[in-house]
Amino acid sequence: NSPAHGAIFLDVAANAINPVYLGEWDDEYIHDGMVRGDTLYAGCIYTGDLYIIDVSNKSTPVTIGTHPTPNSFTHNAWVSDDGDFVFTTDEQSDAYLAAYDITDINNIQEVDRIQSNPGSGTIPHNTHVDGNFLVTSYYRDGTTVHDITYPNNMIQVAYYDSYSGSG
Repeated sequence: NSPAHGAIFLDVAANAINPVYLGEWDDEYIHDGMVRGDTLYAGCIYTGDLYIIDVSNKSTPVTIGTHPTPNSFTHNAWVSDDGDFVFTTDEQSDAYLAAYDITDINNIQEVDRIQSNPGSGTIPHNTHVDGNFLVTSYYRDGTTVHDITYPNNMIQVAYYDSYSGSG
């Protein structure tokens, strides 16, 4: 048994070669996601939404929050170390990195958004939290690093242009 396009939950502890099926979440297609504890943060690219899903009961996971992302093509989501904020990318030209306050899961609020080289057509791919930094890969701009000490004011503090083409 496997979902059409969501997430499957397997127990690999007893037998990694033949894992035990525990359940699935199949409400939307998940392009990329991360799990911390019993919470799945999912980039549902075709709906253009961040989904937050309680997976404590693997047989019946429950969507506990959703929010649209700026360019409506949510590629990935990554939660802050303290669990109060989520950061997303939209995999489109001139798309934004966005920050959301999730302290009230019933009232998710976008608190900041930022572009790399606006107007250049660069496409953000994945973003990951590393302490007070947000590290993001781009198809054209290489890697950027933002200070997210204050998620409502993300500040680019470093970049490395690994793209061999122009731009």
